[in-house]
Amino acid sequence: HSAKTLEKWGFKVTYLPVDQYGLVDPAEVVRAMTEETILVSIMHANNEIGTIEPIEEISRVVKERKVYFHTDAIATTGIMPLDVGELGVDCLSLSADQFYGPKGVGALFLRKGTRIMPYLEGGIQEDGRRAGTENVAGIVGLGKAAELAKKEMEKRRRHLFFLRKKLINELPRRIEHLRINGHPELRLPNNVHVCIEFIEGESMLMLLDSQGIATSSGSACTSRALKVSHVLTAIGVPAAVAQGSLFFSLGTDNSEEDIDYLLETLPSVVQRLREMSPLYKK
Repeated sequence: HSAKTLEKWGFKVTYLPVDQYGLVDPAEVVRAMTEETILVSIMHANNEIGTIEPIEEISRVVKERKVYFHTDAIATTGIMPLDVGELGVDCLSLSADQFYGPKGVGALFLRKGTRIMPYLEGGIQEDGRRAGTENVAGIVGLGKAAELAKKEMEKRRRHLFFLRKKLINELPRRIEHLRINGHPELRLPNNVHVCIEFIEGESMLMLLDSQGIATSSGSACTSRALKVSHVLTAIGVPAAVAQGSLFFSLGTDNSEEDIDYLLETLPSVVQRLREMSPLYKK
């Protein structure tokens, strides 16, 4: 990813620790910064476990050092209210597909005076920051999706909060040895991430898929890697437990009936797999 690429180019990159919920401590940001620090980049919310980071608080300590501050807001844009002034960031990235816009289209907010290298060289498009003919249809699609997301945001959020709460409350009651990952309150309204012990996520995915339930066993960026999530490792989840992860991404088209069907189906899937597992003992 980008940080690894910067290291290959000769930059020194510091990776910050997180707590058991995936939260970054602003004090850790201060401790990590040096006189050579030129950029701090922290996700607004983790797209895998849903934890929302204290960006406003972190921005205050970063500003004191006069360092550029970027946040990856792909998981939050269109899902929750955003104000770059309140966040205090210099750069903010977003993606249209996260709020029902076209895939492959994104945007980068740059505060006036923020200098960056061009993403693509060769042309003057997008103020010289990304050469090549603009994807006009994609840009219009992103704009319209943003317009609708803003208009319907509170209605969507109430709906997602309700579904998320029901799922988070009911899953531990119906399945033993289940862990909810991410912060209990400071989390995305459309995110439920769990680890179920003694079985593997891939096996659950296949059985759930056969019952018409689509989910994943990690973030969309890493779900094909078939290795333990670095996010779960960072919050202290043992490797064996992390292998049994499930990620439910809720959408506006999901209904309470969908949640009820999942709650009826998943326990039997878990029980079936545990009966075949040499690790599980009642």
